[in-house]
Amino acid sequence: MEYRTLQIAENFRENILYDSDSLALVVCSDRFDDYLHREWGCHWHDEFEFGLVLQGVVEYTIYNEHEQLSVRKISIGDGIFLNAGCFHSVKGLVPDTVMAGIILPANFFNTEPFRTIYHQNIYPILESGIECLVFEQNNPSNAAILSGLKELYEINRTEQTYELHRMEAVCKICRLLAKQINANKNPLTPISKSTQTKRLQKIMTFIHTHYGEHISVDDMARSATISRTEVFRCFQTILRKKPIEYLTEYRLTIAAILLASTDRTLSDISISCGFNSASYFGKVFREHHGISPKKYRNQLREK
Repeated sequence: MEYRTLQIAENFRENILYDSDSLALVVCSDRFDDYLHREWGCHWHDEFEFGLVLQGVVEYTIYNEHEQLSVRKISIGDGIFLNAGCFHSVKGLVPDTVMAGIILPANFFNTEPFRTIYHQNIYPILESGIECLVFEQNNPSNAAILSGLKELYEINRTEQTYELHRMEAVCKICRLLAKQINANKNPLTPISKSTQTKRLQKIMTFIHTHYGEHISVDDMARSATISRTEVFRCFQTILRKKPIEYLTEYRLTIAAILLASTDRTLSDISISCGFNSASYFGKVFREHHGISPKKYRNQLREK
């Protein structure tokens, strides 16, 4: 079994692949079972993101500009909006979790003849300071926007007026979103990435590039030009983890992908992922996954 992955650049920006239509838009469904640990790691993008849970339970973790970690769980029928630039991770909490995803460029309306609409309605969303809104289906005020998301997701590509129908649904969703943003926003909190978030991104980029090498907290500190103490503070404040804990988890993630998608030996995988030996790799892998690397590989191949 080969797992799917997001297309993430070194700065954790996701590279969005748009649908092959005249409208710059992504409408898709994602099965979290297709991803390792049913998880999308930390990332961000310039686009607006909407999600609608079709099956299971989805957990969003938001790392915001106030250096606070916010966790939002949404269930079948619930939806979510993430503003452009929001640093987040996503996880399917149960097997068979499926979510409809909609990605919309923040500058979608920033062309003639829609520029007035953009400046009056869309740009204020970008500058609202609101990173995330959850649309729970048991709240009647969310019924219209949830209906709009469902409508956009279900539009049939063979429909003669397919693209017009998509445009109509996008306009409806954006109109309803603008109303909710206006009702919730705090004009004194413009979106900006915190100093700690920027430092953490530098360290994580360093780890993702050098995970196969020996890495110490001092190395992490040098990569972001900060002190050891600040490295610990960044990880604890934003990720609620110790730096070496994150490093180990990332190494195990890469190792699990290699176990699933290659025939490389356990010794080769352990060394390439930064573990000192195959025995130590096996010990750490069992502690995290409750199963040996060999059994993990065999179970995947039996599926």
